[in-house]
Amino acid sequence: RAHAGDIVTVELNLEPENGYVPAPLFDTSGSVTFVLGWGNYLPGLHSLVSGMPVGGQVHNRSIDAGWGERRPDLIVTLPRSKVKALKDIDSLKAGDAVVLNGGVEVQVTEITPETITVDANPPLAGAGFSCDIRILSIDSMPRTKMIYHEEDTEAHSLSVSSTSSSSPYQVATFALSCFWGAELAFMREPGVVGTRAGFTQGIKAYPTYDEVCSGTTQHREAVMVIFDPRIVSYSKLMDLALKRLAITSNKFKSIFGDDDTDQYRHGFYYHTPEQKELAEDLLRDNNHFDIE
Repeated sequence: RAHAGDIVTVELNLEPENGYVPAPLFDTSGSVTFVLGWGNYLPGLHSLVSGMPVGGQVHNRSIDAGWGERRPDLIVTLPRSKVKALKDIDSLKAGDAVVLNGGVEVQVTEITPETITVDANPPLAGAGFSCDIRILSIDSMPRTKMIYHEEDTEAHSLSVSSTSSSSPYQVATFALSCFWGAELAFMREPGVVGTRAGFTQGIKAYPTYDEVCSGTTQHREAVMVIFDPRIVSYSKLMDLALKRLAITSNKFKSIFGDDDTDQYRHGFYYHTPEQKELAEDLLRDNNHFDIE
């Protein structure tokens, strides 16, 4: 059965419910692979898959579209006398968006001579998908010495019993300045099934983000990538990393060294001898990098 940290492949079909028209932000049909519990798809999809066996399937199951349930307590009817601060109050109509004191944006849903009803829910709150899903395969994490740590939990290692040396997947890690843009770039690459933003190197175990930003821990922002080498090669991921460096750096320069800018320094961290050889060859041929 699928558990958090497993790599699951599913056949799915998501149909919008109740007139919801989604932006095309992710795959809504076909075969998709992801690390269970790591995001990259709707939280409701992860909850649905958890505990299902290979071959298990469900049909027409409603899942949240990512905006949460509509909360009745965020729909409030106010006396008109209490909203005099609004400009052009007499011209308001149902459907208008207004900003109340404190910067809270709400939508007007009803107006009477005495009251105004406003809704502070996100516009898409309550939207959902009808989901058909079938579990095609469940694989363990690839074995590696990479350690990852999540807030309010103990440290976790990808080399624990839930990993497998026979996993068809591999791990890559890159420090490429700010990790958010790099993580998004890797998430969009076909064959990447999971990502984690975090920190490498440094002199303190499990620092907070604020501590890293202070420049006192000597950590670098990095992205761990779980990928399927049958679809995307490590060389392709390195090429993507170099493209990110071209975007985030004014010019290529030596990447290893410690000063106040450690947080945004760069590094390719290998997990296998093959990755080490490929990275050294690429960086040496690129002629813009130092290699340790």
